[in-house]
Parts: sequence; C-alpha cells; structure tokens
Amino acid sequence: MSSPMNNGTAETPAFARNPRTSTTTDELDTLKRELMKAEVRLAKARATVVSAEIDIKVLSTRLKVAAK
Repeated sequence: MSSPMNNGTAETPAFARNPRTSTTTDELDTLKRELMKAEVRLAKARATVVSAEIDIKVLSTRLKVAAK
C-alpha cells in the first residue's frame, strides 16, 4: 500500500500548475528591479560585515601586541 504523500508523481509547485495570466510586463519589470535592489543591499551588507571582521582581526592583533 502506498502512502498518500507519495503517489509516484513528481510534485509541481502550485504556481507552475496555475500560471498567473494577469501578470503584465510592467509587473515583471517592477519585480526584477526590486530583486536587483535587494541584491545590491545584500552585497553592501556583506561588504560591511567583511570590513567589520577585518577591523576586529586588526584590533585584536594590536591589543595582543600592546598587552605584552
């Protein structure tokens, strides 16, 4: 007996089964632009983190040297 969760067919996401036909080119352009902005914000945040990590390493080293 097979389980109800596994009927032997591949699961297809709901959005793929029922595509939104009302999506316009403007909506897609807006979504692409918003995604790009979010990716830029993420890149900036990652750069800030890397910069802070470098500062911590440098300051830790200076503290160790000064404490000797």
